[in-house]
Amino acid sequence: MSEIIPFSTQSHASGFSNAQFKKLDGLYLQACSRKTLTYRTVDCDFDEGVATYTYYKSPQFAPYLSFVIRRIGPRSTMFEVYLQDKGRIAKSGVFDKAFERLQAEIENLLS
Repeated sequence: MSEIIPFSTQSHASGFSNAQFKKLDGLYLQACSRKTLTYRTVDCDFDEGVATYTYYKSPQFAPYLSFVIRRIGPRSTMFEVYLQDKGRIAKSGVFDKAFERLQAEIENLLS
């Protein structure tokens, strides 16, 4: 019989929280209400440790912005932002830094 080992209360989880997902989704909803972005996808590859939240101007168009969450170690996560025709425009181990860049790109799109 297998024994389940509880996680230490001192260990710090890396990864992506529900609150962070809600921030990404909030940006989409804001742009969607102005009919600037009309489609999004969320993909997770648990084997590779990669999740993507992708924004589209329309389902027929190529992805406009992608927010990539990549596990790079047992306690490390990298956040990247990709912009259509420019490639990666932000990379950080801190969610808020990558999110600020994503937010700025969406605000530019809205104005």
